Amino acid sequence: GPSDVSAIVELITPLEESGILVKRPRDELTRDVHRGFYYVLTRDNRILCCAMLKRYSLTCAELGCLVTSRKYRKQGHGDAMLAFVERTAINAGVSDLFALSTHTMQWFIERGFAEVGLKALPDRRQLLYNPTRASKIYMKQLASSRLVDAEELFWAEPSRPRYL
Repeated sequence: GPSDVSAIVELITPLEESGILVKRPRDELTRDVHRGFYYVLTRDNRILCCAMLKRYSLTCAELGCLVTSRKYRKQGHGDAMLAFVERTAINAGVSDLFALSTHTMQWFIERGFAEVGLKALPDRRQLLYNPTRASKIYMKQLASSRLVDAEELFWAEPSRPRYL
């Protein structure tokens, strides 16, 4: 809802201002939240972590805007959110999950993503790629929820993200 939009804006603004995240027009962010593209992990009605999952084809989707609140980093919340988003994508029939990043390359590689070229992205997403940001593109083949469970156990204690 609207309160989630303002909490997400509060979470991502410092990263947008520092150039780590691409700036999202607020009307577009609001529309994407209302369309169900954003997920949040909460505790005591506070958003600890958010992520966007946007589908580009029947089998390909983008993971974006994966942000953990500064106060709650290094506690496994990003891993819990990634596992939740991967399960959600698998359950929807997605087999290829991609992410663009300029700063957290090692994090994605450690979690099974591989660097790929621009041509690996769906055509519609290639058109949106901004070469001046020089984001690296990472792709992960999603196998099964069971594999996600095993990876989640390896990386973190499970938390419970919720659907907006």
